Amino acid sequence: MQKRSFYQYFLGWQGARSQLDLPPAITEVLVVVNNAQFIIQVCKGIIRSQRVRRTLMFWDVLVVLVMIFLGSTFFWPWLRGHPLLFLGYWAFCGWLTILAALLAVYDMARVRLEAKRAQEELKREYFRNDKSGPSDSSHDSHPH
Repeated sequence: MQKRSFYQYFLGWQGARSQLDLPPAITEVLVVVNNAQFIIQVCKGIIRSQRVRRTLMFWDVLVVLVMIFLGSTFFWPWLRGHPLLFLGYWAFCGWLTILAALLAVYDMARVRLEAKRAQEELKREYFRNDKSGPSDSSHDSHPH
């Protein structure tokens, strides 16, 4: 007996032969879920790669600096005349600033964690070699 899916069990839907046979509501849900999964995978890739993370921080800070300069000089009369655009512009600038700060804090924590792991690995390697007994006496600093 074939196992029934959520759609078959609760909605009485018999199944589709292809993606085109799916009801529109279900197709929209699947597209949203696939887009969310894609966004999550991209974010994981950005967070896990130090080079990508630091490149993103660089460009983020650069964009924030340009936005602050433009918003306080050239766009100021235009933004002052449109209160909602003013709030939206500076909220977006603030969001990018917070993103850069959070990425920097995460990067610092990640660097400390990797340094701690490397230090522990060096300790393990050193003490493993030390426990194996004295190797060549020419490397000893104290004469016997």
